[in-house]
Amino acid sequence: MQSARNEAARLDRAIVADAAAWGIPAVLARLLLILPLVAVVALVLIVPHPRLYHFLIDEDHVIEWSQFVAILAAAVVFAVAARRAQQAGRRGLTILFLLVAVGAFVVAGEEVSWGQRILGLETPEALKDINHQGEANIHNILSLQRVFNLGELLVGLYGFAVPLIWASRAVRDRLRLDRLRLDPLLIPPLCLGVLFLLPFAYRAFRAVLLPEAGERITEFGELPELTLYVAILITGLVILRAEGRTVSTRSA
Repeated sequence: MQSARNEAARLDRAIVADAAAWGIPAVLARLLLILPLVAVVALVLIVPHPRLYHFLIDEDHVIEWSQFVAILAAAVVFAVAARRAQQAGRRGLTILFLLVAVGAFVVAGEEVSWGQRILGLETPEALKDINHQGEANIHNILSLQRVFNLGELLVGLYGFAVPLIWASRAVRDRLRLDRLRLDPLLIPPLCLGVLFLLPFAYRAFRAVLLPEAGERITEFGELPELTLYVAILITGLVILRAEGRTVSTRSA
């Protein structure tokens, strides 16, 4: 028991120190770890209350619009980050951030079916037969849906595992990871670990144990999607802050 407490304390110190390096206050760092788990428990408890549950989870309701706002904001943030990286002469980061910005914009459009329901547009005939929801998007086409799901799983795994691995000098030395010379901007803050873990865990669980899950479990996936988009947005914001500090230092 004591060793577990010591390990937890050591991890907490590492998370707080890492957050401080990114300019994230310790209180906020701890909240970012706890609140996603609280949200999961709360949603589970709400399931027996259909009106409230569907108010949160259905299309064009709270969680879906929160997803749209978070991932669209992430697209803007990474576009700005790409511009700053270009100004700093960092071509690799410029291309990467631009790709993330474009990808985030596409995901934002897909989340609201490119405004179809808001504008009352008809689904094109070419999509009606292959889109299992009959909407004007491509991520609900079965073959492409698997690609989107795999992308969600891999991004979640990266955001959760890479910061943990990088935080351990022993693991880095054992795997000789320092040879990769990974840019620090590409290692998300440790305090975002749970936000990234939830979508990875959900997609892994579905792929391995419940590939043909029922409606309730499928709907529940909206929350892990939201935590992923929030994690991407926060990652973009701290990257912008770090780039700003670099520019200020160079100017001085």
